[in-house]
Amino acid sequence: MNRVIRREGNISKVIGWMLVVMAIIAFITVILLAIFAEPVLLIFLFGPVILLIGAWVNFHLGARARLEITPEEFIWCGFTGRPRRIAWRELDLILIPAPGSRYRLAAAARLRDGRIVEIDSLWLSPTNPANMLTPPDHTEAQRALIDGHKAYLASMPAQAQFPKR
Repeated sequence: MNRVIRREGNISKVIGWMLVVMAIIAFITVILLAIFAEPVLLIFLFGPVILLIGAWVNFHLGARARLEITPEEFIWCGFTGRPRRIAWRELDLILIPAPGSRYRLAAAARLRDGRIVEIDSLWLSPTNPANMLTPPDHTEAQRALIDGHKAYLASMPAQAQFPKR
């Protein structure tokens, strides 16, 4: 039942490590040029610092953007903002959006109190060329949400599944 759906995490980690290597090479190059050519070239140390900031951002994005399904709840979060979570006990139904809906809308959760919470696919990068050329496929996330809800309902006694209103 514990499952994490993350699409862009591996790409972000690879890019992050590439930026770290580039920053180290740039740092060494600037130091050597400052020692053997002109000390004023130390001003170019801001380049490696910017590369390291870019690496941190990519590592942060890769570790954060996800849809996580646990036995008690599901959690989804994007690159910024706080993680959002819904406990299975609060959930009435997972709704699949109609074709042609917002392309980042993965599903909607109808809560027992009647509210509808949209579950955006914040784990899909809007800058990934594959996501820009074709609409993203949310079937894996939708199936995981539906299966997680079914597993929760199966673990509950029949009286607890449908409380009297």
